[in-house]
Amino acid sequence: MASGSLIALWGANGSPGKSSVALSVASELALAGHRVFLLDADNVSPSLSLMLGLTDHPAGVAAACRLAAQGRFDLTQLKRLSVTLSTGRGEVVLMTGVSDCERWPELSPERVDVILQVARAAFDYLVIDLASFLENGLRPSLGGPDRSELTRDILARADQVILVCAADPIGVHRFLLALQGVRQISITGEVITVVNRLRKTVLGAGAKQQLAETLSRLAQLQVSAFIPDDPTTADLALRNSLPIAMGKRGSPAKQAIALFVRAHLLKTRSRLDARLAKLD
Repeated sequence: MASGSLIALWGANGSPGKSSVALSVASELALAGHRVFLLDADNVSPSLSLMLGLTDHPAGVAAACRLAAQGRFDLTQLKRLSVTLSTGRGEVVLMTGVSDCERWPELSPERVDVILQVARAAFDYLVIDLASFLENGLRPSLGGPDRSELTRDILARADQVILVCAADPIGVHRFLLALQGVRQISITGEVITVVNRLRKTVLGAGAKQQLAETLSRLAQLQVSAFIPDDPTTADLALRNSLPIAMGKRGSPAKQAIALFVRAHLLKTRSRLDARLAKLD
C-alpha cells in the first residue's frame, strides 16, 4: 500500500500567510506531477474555501469526521466530500474546513487520523493547513480532546513541518512567542522554516540577513526560504480565487515557492535553481 508524505503547515496568529503558502505548496507539488491532497484542518480560523471563492462546495472535513466515527469513511467518500482544483498540468484534491468554528470538537484527532490514513494510501503528498492555536485547557463542555490537540497530533506525526513566519517585527515577535508551544511537541519529522512576505521597506536593505540572524540567535532556526512580498500577484490570485502558484511565471513569490518546493520537499534542484537562489 502506498504511503503519502504528510506535510504540515503552522504559523503564529496574525495572518503570516500560512494558508496561502499551504495552497501554493500543494499546487506546486501537483504541477510537478504528483497526486496531492490538501486538507484544511484549521479548527480556529479555516480560510482555504474563502481564498478560493468556494461558496458552494461539499461538506468537507466535518462530514468526513462523522463518517470516520461511524467506520464508513473511505476513498469514495473522500472524493465525494472534496473539491478538485486544476493546476493546468495536475490537480489538487481539497477537503475544506468546518463552516462554523464552534463545531471544532467534531474534528477529533482520532477521526482526522482516519481521513489521513485513507489519503496516505491514495496520494503522494498530504498538505495539512493547521491552526495557530496551541494553548492548553480549552475543551468542549461535555468533555473530549483539547482544542489544540489536533494541531499537536498532526505536527508530531508529520514527515515535514513547515513553520511560516511573517517578515516584520510584529510577525517575528508573535512567531517566537507561539514557537514555545511548538517546542513542547515531540516532532519527529523534518522542521523547515519559511519567512513570508519579505520586503525591504520594513527592515531595510539587509532584511533577509537580519531575519535569518534573529531566528538563528533567538530560536536556533535556519531559514530555508524567503518568499518576497508580491502584492500584485497576491491580490490578483485572491481576486481570481487562485493560488499564487498559478500566477504569472515572472512573479517573485511564485518563483520563490517553486524553488522552495523543488529544493526542500521534492529534494530536486537544478543548476538554474542554484543560480536563482544565489541571486535572491
